[in-house]
Amino acid sequence: MKKLFTLFVMFLTVVVGAKAQEESMNVTPLSFETVEDETVLTINNANSLVLRLDLTRGAVTGTYYLDQPVEEMTLMAGDVVSLLSTCGDYSSNFKILASKDVCVYGNPLSLVSRAEYKTMTDLSGCATDVLGELFSNGWDGNPHIKNHATKDIVLPATTLSDGCYRKMFQGTGLTRAPQLPATTMTCNCYNYMFHRCKDLTQAPELPATTLDTDCYYAMFYGCSALTEAPELPATTLAYECYGNMFRDCTSLTTAPVLPAPILEDDCYYWMFYGCTSLNYVKCLATDISASSSTSMFLGNVAPTGTFVKAPGMEAWTREYDGVPEGWTIVDDSEETGIKLTPTLSQGEGTCYSLDGRRVVTLPTGLYIYKGKKIIVK
Repeated sequence: MKKLFTLFVMFLTVVVGAKAQEESMNVTPLSFETVEDETVLTINNANSLVLRLDLTRGAVTGTYYLDQPVEEMTLMAGDVVSLLSTCGDYSSNFKILASKDVCVYGNPLSLVSRAEYKTMTDLSGCATDVLGELFSNGWDGNPHIKNHATKDIVLPATTLSDGCYRKMFQGTGLTRAPQLPATTMTCNCYNYMFHRCKDLTQAPELPATTLDTDCYYAMFYGCSALTEAPELPATTLAYECYGNMFRDCTSLTTAPVLPAPILEDDCYYWMFYGCTSLNYVKCLATDISASSSTSMFLGNVAPTGTFVKAPGMEAWTREYDGVPEGWTIVDDSEETGIKLTPTLSQGEGTCYSLDGRRVVTLPTGLYIYKGKKIIVK
């Protein structure tokens, strides 16, 4: 009992600590902490809005108001720069680049509304792409934008605007993504958001159940270090909502469950293309008739794997827009109660294929072991 109580206290401390940090970061403006001397921070201010910049060096903080199209400052190691402005009516107004590593944390909504960012949760009145491409440097990337060791980036909005975070972190050096609590999606809201973030290993939860056009399009495209995808609970889809979402995520082995019963045009278009380690997908769709809804969505994945489908769903093919030729297809009803990771090592014990043949080695697929079905992934 004492041990359980101790574990509970430890768990409670972690949860409360995480919540306290989140609340603290909500009221912290977007901030940068430099790692090395002679770091050049460049701020492109397309509409020459008034930008408040607080620079803390040691125990001294200075406040500056800037309105030039381009601002460059050379910083020393340990400097902290915080930014506040009001760009809510402007599209992709700011773009921030760094010549050496800087640790980013705080609430980027301090650029959207200097007065309201601490409690702001609704972006519906903001311009399209309001924070679009904030840290993006196109195909050159912006790899010096890093996570802080103990302080997070937060994006607390629960209602979004069109394209609000489009390409926001494209090509940066983030290893963990900010939490994305939004449940009201809009067109392009997360489009290419973490595209080519090659160091990203942690993805945020995506709680929305009703999607919008292109909302997750190419969101994690090229995140080659991502090993686990977030759950995708949405049951109402939209045009291209998941298109290219995990394309070239070469470390991804298991896809999230895809529960939506009815697909929309291009909704899974190239969704997992190039995920060369992917060997398990559960898709419970019962209507895949929409145009290009599954076009190449499992193209160039692992040569063998398991595809779990809705019971009685016979529309899947082995063509370029269907299930890979080398994969085993299993009904979801057959998988109920199946152990995903068998206790035996490969080749140990007596296993049988579903047609009763004894097998010695266990490539990916469905087998019978000690009277029970198992899936080897």
